[in-house]
Amino acid sequence: MSGRTRKIESQLKEIVGEEVAALSDPRIQGLVTVTGIRVSPDLAQATVFYSVLSSDDLEGAREGLQSAAGRIQAVVGGQTRMKRTPRLHFEPDPVVENVDRIQAALRDIRETGEDANGNEKQHDA
Repeated sequence: MSGRTRKIESQLKEIVGEEVAALSDPRIQGLVTVTGIRVSPDLAQATVFYSVLSSDDLEGAREGLQSAAGRIQAVVGGQTRMKRTPRLHFEPDPVVENVDRIQAALRDIRETGEDANGNEKQHDA
């Protein structure tokens, strides 16, 4: 990835993050954070990765963010010096989802004394 692409991703993350924080869509419940942005090599597309404080609000947040994508894209276009503004597409951050799953599994092991395969934990004496 080129330095220019990294710079654009950083700039987009800052602008989109500010705009997402200012949204007042009722479908977006709880705290939504922009965790990263990946732009395509031709800069025509940008995938915006986000996390939601409560996983119950994930689908509503996705709908609300995608609905606001055009308005957010217009703001990005107004604040950058790019010939064409990348088309924004919102996706939940897979890293955050994996962390949530791992934490749930660890919590289950602590509470039940068994792992996900039904094996009892070994206790060192």
